[in-house]
Amino acid sequence: MYVDPQIKKFVEDLGAQNPPHPVDMGLEGARDGFSQLWQAVNPPTRELARNDEITIAGPRGDIRCKVYAPHADGGVLPVLAYFHGGGCCMMSPQDYEGTNTALADDAHCIVVAPQYRLAPEHPFPAPLEDCYATLRWLQDNAADLGGDPSRIAIAGDSGGGYLTAAVALEAKRNDTPQPALQVLIYPMTDMAGLPPSRVEETMFLDDRTLQWVIGMHVGDNRLDPRASPIHAEDHSGLAPAMVIAASIDPLRDEGRAYASKLQNAGVPTQYHLYQGVVHGFFNFGGFSDQANTAVQQVVSALKAAYANS
Repeated sequence: MYVDPQIKKFVEDLGAQNPPHPVDMGLEGARDGFSQLWQAVNPPTRELARNDEITIAGPRGDIRCKVYAPHADGGVLPVLAYFHGGGCCMMSPQDYEGTNTALADDAHCIVVAPQYRLAPEHPFPAPLEDCYATLRWLQDNAADLGGDPSRIAIAGDSGGGYLTAAVALEAKRNDTPQPALQVLIYPMTDMAGLPPSRVEETMFLDDRTLQWVIGMHVGDNRLDPRASPIHAEDHSGLAPAMVIAASIDPLRDEGRAYASKLQNAGVPTQYHLYQGVVHGFFNFGGFSDQANTAVQQVVSALKAAYANS
C-alpha cells in the first residue's frame, strides 16, 4: 500500500508518542487531544481584513460563528459556510483557523464557521439544525457581513462533510435555495453502513472510533436520511458537488458511493481521490503538500461556482 512520505512520517511520529486510542481517552480527553493536534498541523493562519466572532439566531439559542474575510476592495464578496469535522462530537472552528483563513484568502470569499451544538450533550439532529440555520441566516443576512446572498457555498470535512450533505438535503426538503456548491471532504454519509474500507483502513482513524462517535451522535437513528444522507429517497436538484476522498480512510467507500448517488441523480459532481493520505489530511497544510493541493482544488471549484452564480 502506497503511503505518502509526509503522511508516513506524521503517522510514525504520532505513533512514537504512544497515544491511547481515542475511545480509551474518553470524550474530554479526545476532544482536547484532537483540538491540540489539529491546531498543530493546520497551515499558518493568514492575516485577513477580518477574523472575529459573531452570534446568529439558531433554533435553540444563539450560534457563535467565526468570520474570516479578505480585503474586499469595495465590492461584495461571495460566502462559504464551513462546517468543521470531529464526528459532530469534537472540535471547533478555532481548530481549523489556518485552513479557513487560506480558503478565505485564496478563494476571495467570506468564510463563516459555526460552532454548532455537539453531541452527546446535543445529539442528532442538533448539529444539523444549527448548520442549516447558518445557511438560512446567510441567505437572509449575508449583506450585513459584506457578502453576496446569491453566492453562498457550503463545505465541511468528515462529520462536517456529513453536515454539508445533510444541509443541502434539508434545503431541498424545506424548499429553500440550494447553495452554489457543496464541498464534501471525506464525508460520513452512511451511519448505518459497514463498507469494506471501514474494516480495511485503520491508519490514523478506525471504525472503533467511528462507531463511538456515531453512537454518541445519532444513537438509534442511523437509518434516518437526515443522519445518513445516502439513504435519502431523492438526491435530484441538489447543489453541484465536489467530493474529496483519501485512499487510506475508513470513510473512503461511502464518499465514493455518495458521489455516485449524486451523479446518478443528475447532480453535477466532481470526485477526487487522493492517494497515500489518511483521513483528516485536508487540514494538514502545515506539513503536507497534498493537503495544500486539495485546498487549492477546492479554491478553484469555489471560484468557478461563484462565477456561475
